[in-house]
Amino acid sequence: MDTPKMEIKAYDFRSPKKFAKEQLKTIESLHENLARNLSSMITGLTRSFCEIQITQVEKKRYSEYTNSLSDFALFTSFDLIPIDESIEITLLLMTIHPEIAYFLIDKLMGGDGSGYNLIREFTEIEMLLFEKFLNKVGRQIEISWAKYLEIEAAIKTTEMNPRIIQMLAPEDIVVVIDYKVTFEHFESPMKICLPAQALEMMMDRFTPKFAKSSNKKADDNRDEMQRTAVLNALKVAEVELKVVLDEIQLDLNDVLQLEINDLIPLTKRYDEPVTVKLDDHPWYTAKLGETKFQKAVRIESLIDTEDV
Repeated sequence: MDTPKMEIKAYDFRSPKKFAKEQLKTIESLHENLARNLSSMITGLTRSFCEIQITQVEKKRYSEYTNSLSDFALFTSFDLIPIDESIEITLLLMTIHPEIAYFLIDKLMGGDGSGYNLIREFTEIEMLLFEKFLNKVGRQIEISWAKYLEIEAAIKTTEMNPRIIQMLAPEDIVVVIDYKVTFEHFESPMKICLPAQALEMMMDRFTPKFAKSSNKKADDNRDEMQRTAVLNALKVAEVELKVVLDEIQLDLNDVLQLEINDLIPLTKRYDEPVTVKLDDHPWYTAKLGETKFQKAVRIESLIDTEDV
């Protein structure tokens, strides 16, 4: 009788498997939430389209991670400090491609974002500006992790040329989350790296059971944190404000015959309410007036958008 052939699989003892597929899916779910939060935050800051998607979650050696990085990438390490002091502090390593950094710096300085395709080291002023952005990233990390573990994210260091920085031993096992960051005119990679040993110690916190067992007060606090983050992102977004005295329709022939000093009769009296529009949407009624020798409007009432 023929004996069945046994399938032999290669096993790398220097890179042992520490996570089951379900656990990696949980890590992926956590960082998908982070991707959504960062997309919303960057869109609000820059008033530009931004989409961040996970392309891969895998386990590898730290040396493999550093060898895959660009020479001019910005390398930031965050200390993840659990509120529960019985859990050890761990690292989160984030690598951002220089194109993303130059685009964000240009937008934060009031530019149009076109100066992103640069190959040079960052200046001290650019680094200071970008660190302010990274502080906001740390806040989004805290919000994204809150469902699984209450933490504080503190920037430990920000450096260029991540290949020469050894935050971990080369043979240490890490979990690497690869992102694709898409803007209107270009897309670039971003990576997050977490030490596997630290994640293994937190594994009982990264389960659906833990997430569901959180009490209602903690859930309410996390919801409030998320609402606050969204509102803060919206507060910095600019909107166009228009005051419309009146709107009338003219034939194209009449428009073509308009000349300087022609009068256009309106349907409203000068003392009737005018409409205030936000990004072309009627939002308030107001009264015309003056203040400190300048024309002004006084908001009278909110327009019911359902009736518009």
